[in-house]
Amino acid sequence: MSSTKRSDIRTTHIADYYVTPQYAIRDFLNKFCEDERLDLFTQHHLILDPCAWWDEKHDMSYPAVLFEYWADYNKIITNDIRENSRAQRKSDFLQWDRWNSFDGIFDIVITNPPFNIAQQIIEKSFEFALDWWYVIMLLRLNYFWSKQRKSFREKYPPYSCYVHSKRMSFTEWGKTDSIEYMHCVWKKDMMPDFTKLYII
Repeated sequence: MSSTKRSDIRTTHIADYYVTPQYAIRDFLNKFCEDERLDLFTQHHLILDPCAWWDEKHDMSYPAVLFEYWADYNKIITNDIRENSRAQRKSDFLQWDRWNSFDGIFDIVITNPPFNIAQQIIEKSFEFALDWWYVIMLLRLNYFWSKQRKSFREKYPPYSCYVHSKRMSFTEWGKTDSIEYMHCVWKKDMMPDFTKLYII
């Protein structure tokens, strides 16, 4: 969810994509797993990346990093809206059916959502997360700082927020983005009194 040229060319959730830097995902997972005492090698949680993205030059960022932590690749499910993707499923995540057994329920839903439908992706992810487990999204640090998202923030207060101190590059030429990002974490059905903030 880069801020680069977002106002003119990123009009659909198919085009609304920039490659998520894998170092940022590693930084987050290292700290998050330590804080939550998660051992991704041995606990074999079922994980979904609903907005995985693949092209001929880049791996799917979240699955690529998760595979480094993971012993059972079959527990990482990927979805991409584009038909030419290498993701396991090619579909519009917003059209998934909660009661379709094929869609499944997951311990962790994690992705970099397209900017223009990020809120819909977050809300949809709650449908497919197990109670008291995690929905994790890469978002701008200022994502909630608007009147339009006030009711959303109050309905879904984040459990924790991991702010990346290093600005991210979403481009091949290494230019960093203009703002800071966070991995925002929710625990389904949990209404915390405050959001834990970490700077990584």
